[in-house]
Amino acid sequence: MKRTIVGVSMVVVVACAVGCDTRLPVGADAAVDHIDLPPPDARPTADARPTTRPPTTLQFVQGKQIKLDLLFVMDNSGSMGEEQQNLIKNVARLLDSLRTPLLGSDGTGKPCDANNLGGCKLPDIHVGVVSTDLGAGNYGLPSCERAGGDSGRMFNTPRIAGCTPPADAYITYNNGKTNIPGAGADAVQAVNDAFACIARLGTDGCGFESPLEAARLALQPATNPGFRRPDAQLAIVFITDEDDCSAQNPVLFDPTQQALSDPLGPLTSFRCFEFGVQCDVNDRNLLGPRFNCVPTSSWLFGVKRYTDAFRSAAGGQRLYVAVIGGPTDRVEVGRDGTNPVLKASCTSAAGNAVPGLRLKAVTDALAPSSQYTSICEQSFGPALVKLGNSLVTTQTAGCLPRVPLTTTGALTCAFGTKYSPTRACTQDCLHLANCSLVQTSGGNSQPIAQCPAQLWGPDSNCQAIGTCPCWRLVSKPNVCGVSGGTPYALDILRGGAPVPSDAIARLTCVLADADWGSQALSALPECR
Repeated sequence: MKRTIVGVSMVVVVACAVGCDTRLPVGADAAVDHIDLPPPDARPTADARPTTRPPTTLQFVQGKQIKLDLLFVMDNSGSMGEEQQNLIKNVARLLDSLRTPLLGSDGTGKPCDANNLGGCKLPDIHVGVVSTDLGAGNYGLPSCERAGGDSGRMFNTPRIAGCTPPADAYITYNNGKTNIPGAGADAVQAVNDAFACIARLGTDGCGFESPLEAARLALQPATNPGFRRPDAQLAIVFITDEDDCSAQNPVLFDPTQQALSDPLGPLTSFRCFEFGVQCDVNDRNLLGPRFNCVPTSSWLFGVKRYTDAFRSAAGGQRLYVAVIGGPTDRVEVGRDGTNPVLKASCTSAAGNAVPGLRLKAVTDALAPSSQYTSICEQSFGPALVKLGNSLVTTQTAGCLPRVPLTTTGALTCAFGTKYSPTRACTQDCLHLANCSLVQTSGGNSQPIAQCPAQLWGPDSNCQAIGTCPCWRLVSKPNVCGVSGGTPYALDILRGGAPVPSDAIARLTCVLADADWGSQALSALPECR
């Protein structure tokens, strides 16, 4: 994970941070270059008391129609060869975690049941890959020569000699059929091979990576026609060892400024940090750690542009965002020669990575439908398995990513469940969850009432008391919580009534802000 200066001469660099309020390029608007931070005691800390979010709507597939559009945004700059190979090596684990017995056998003759998923079909999926290369304005910098770069476009260019790419710019799989020529009987293996064929993007891309803007462009219908479907879940996966540098002001890449004393400083990726993030210290000449770093929106686009864009692209369907990037728990500025750099926040055999602060801000804003994993992990397999489980297994099982709260903000739980390192639930109170449920099917919406108290236990005979359909929350520790989240799940009692194939349950709850199993949950009152 080397860092290269993208300028007139190419040298190794990392990235760093500086005050945006005093270093303006010629012609820039000074009025938007200063951001006031909240006082230290108002900023969140890792040990802060959990707070409640606004109500969150969780979507769960109820029928047998599961559609998923999966977009990979791959860093193709000079440091990413090993990481691309890591992804390709482990994408089979992602595909296996997307299999479900709900869809039946894949036709290979392998077992397909709750304990043997290797012979089960995948959902109806589209899989596309785009690069982080959007160029660097019109300056024609080395590795950024093309204005606009790849512009978020998907390609089916074979990257491995003799491999077979999909017939379209993205891969499709539906009911054992694919758009991969000569796929054969094992269509899932063909998807895996085709992904390897097109996903190794190389390392010639622009060193000013713009993954967020690339994803936004990729999801526009005119950029990749047919990829995004209005009735499919949307998942976006970012793989990068740098932070996002999606610039709204291309003067940021001005190569006429090179000196440390110039307003923009040396022409390195440190500019993306210096003018895209605000910390407690904002001076490129002061070395050392940085705290309370938050994205800004003067030189780079604000991260809200992307959370809004991704939600809009999801169009009411479920959205999930995963990042494999540089950890953000340590931010420190150092030097490479005379140039300021952002020190690596993690190191692996493949190299180094710097904090992905803007990317982490996106996953934080979209939590709990998101995940952030260190790119320095030896294998991306566990992160991809967690992604697959979140998209299909735990989703079809109705698993809750965070614990619901009562109307008074107290935690709900099942007796004996350990929800933090030091506390276990003292009583059953899942029925107190502040939630409501609507089922959609065929364009119609049907509210479903909460089950009466006598059905929040072993008894599930809603017909006997005339309350079908109704919903409740139950414990499923063998399925839910295995890859993160709570052990609790939505359970709809239907009394034997058929479930429409396209049915989706939308459960709206007030959820705790803290993750299940964290010490922070101990700060919440219980069952009241």
